[in-house]
Amino acid sequence: MNKAILYTRVSSKAQEQDGYSLDAQEKLGYEYALKKGFAICKSWKVSESAWKQDREAFSEMLEYAKRNEKVKHIIFDVTDRMTRNDYDKIRIYTLIREYNKTIHFSRNNKIIDKASGSDDEFMLDIEVAVAKKMSNDISKKTSMGLLEKAEQGFYPSFAPIGYINNKVTKLIDLDHETAHLIRQCFELYATGNYSLESLRHEMRHRGLESSSKSKIAHVLHNPFYYGGFIWLGKLYMGSHKPIISKELFDKVQQLLTGKPLIHKQKHLFHFNNLITCGECGCKVIGERKTKTSGKVYDYYHCTFSKGRHGSNKYYKNSYIEKQFENIVESVTLPEDMADWIAQGIKEISKDRFRVQEVKIKRLKGELALLNARLSKLYDMKLDGEIEDGMFKSKEAEFKSTIAELTIAVSYAEKENRDYFETGRQTLELSKRLHKQYVRADGINKAIILRFIASNYTLNDASLSPAMRKPFSIFAKGLSRTIWLLG
Repeated sequence: MNKAILYTRVSSKAQEQDGYSLDAQEKLGYEYALKKGFAICKSWKVSESAWKQDREAFSEMLEYAKRNEKVKHIIFDVTDRMTRNDYDKIRIYTLIREYNKTIHFSRNNKIIDKASGSDDEFMLDIEVAVAKKMSNDISKKTSMGLLEKAEQGFYPSFAPIGYINNKVTKLIDLDHETAHLIRQCFELYATGNYSLESLRHEMRHRGLESSSKSKIAHVLHNPFYYGGFIWLGKLYMGSHKPIISKELFDKVQQLLTGKPLIHKQKHLFHFNNLITCGECGCKVIGERKTKTSGKVYDYYHCTFSKGRHGSNKYYKNSYIEKQFENIVESVTLPEDMADWIAQGIKEISKDRFRVQEVKIKRLKGELALLNARLSKLYDMKLDGEIEDGMFKSKEAEFKSTIAELTIAVSYAEKENRDYFETGRQTLELSKRLHKQYVRADGINKAIILRFIASNYTLNDASLSPAMRKPFSIFAKGLSRTIWLLG
């Protein structure tokens, strides 16, 4: 019986739930081997990225295949379970050509070996290229999406101890089993009576499991607990509920560094970094002034970093707050309107799904037709019915179009079809946005304002938002009577 080895791989939990789990790949691989009369003498079940070139398990599998002459067959699930980079693709070709190995893909019953024609290798090249492109796009979109999430005040990673990731809302909630212990950790250290080592012992005694000295230090240095977080080296204010106050955090930092705490303005202007001056483009900041009578006033004004100008007015904090509230109210949808739009999105999503299915069917039909024409072209070449120059020209044309269609089919099949749920959640939020804003404190008001607009420009005492989608649509739509006709 011919000997074979089996290599299965996933790179994410999503793939585990999407029909590509290791167990599913392994089951399909063994069934394929049985049909082919192969005996699998060794198998690999690996969780790793196929994009990197330093794949330890993959390299181990290649070396095993090279050393064992009796192993003639290597089974993968599909092409992108094998590789998504050109370096490993070349290593596979070396295995085929120099070691006379045969590569099998159990899911689509495809085989690549020494006898395979240029078309088979060409299609494998295309599949690896498509997998590589998809991986690049996913990585880039993920990075951009995480940064956008951070800028909106949502921490785009795993919650630290004291918090939990809510799988339903996708937000970060307090972990009521450990949050009080984190608060005690800060409060005890702030007394000045504890070293990190003695605090470690005390917190372990109180029930904070796995509390090493380094972990205690990491907790005490983490701005997450007063409501901030660090992402890509930048501090953001988060949407999660703080466990401690900023004052307590600052006091702990003073004790940790042994340096005197720099005096900071106690009053926080939460709308700083939100507003830009419409005349010069500088930031608009808050400032507190005390009159000779002792009365205190909070104002917002241009920093005048580029020099003073005509619009040098100071605007009361209450005036700016009212304008912001009006902006939030302008994108808060009435409940009946939000429900009506949601129903419309639901119907559109059905149409979009049908259109996409038609598109995929059309693309696959064109691909099948071109492959048939390419096959016929080869028959004509073998029968001497076409000149060499014309043959090469048509072959290049067909292969180029086939490559484009293959990529188009992959993208069409991978496209997210279910955007209705995202739209529904946004509409649910928009119904209660104004109420949440009115009840929120200064920090959370700023988070909501950043969520609905990327910038606010102060022109002639009026704030103009650069709305994010879909709030830009809501703002325009609410001013149109057509919405009321539904």
